[in-house]
Amino acid sequence: MAAIYTAPTDLRPFKFGLFDCLGDINTCLFAFLLPCLLVKSNAEAMAEHPLFLCCCLSPPLATWLLRQKLRLTQNVQGDLLDDCWQVMCFSPCALVQLTREIKDIQAGK
Repeated sequence: MAAIYTAPTDLRPFKFGLFDCLGDINTCLFAFLLPCLLVKSNAEAMAEHPLFLCCCLSPPLATWLLRQKLRLTQNVQGDLLDDCWQVMCFSPCALVQLTREIKDIQAGK
């Protein structure tokens, strides 16, 4: 018999809003000017395989995948569709939000 996945009920929102980009100006500048470097840093912080960095050819794709991993591992509210439109329409902002969330999680450890 196949296992049935049940979503956790104690989901939390992102700690930083999608448009709180300027709350961390250095990360904001990296996201707009050098998104591949920020994606690489996020992937390393999330213990992704080095081949994941091939997605840096498309920072929005890599950001979308990392946001999904963060949602699953940290019980963050949202779904694939939320991340898709946020990354496609506001890619640098979504990347900053992800980066700030990762930094906050790391600071709490």
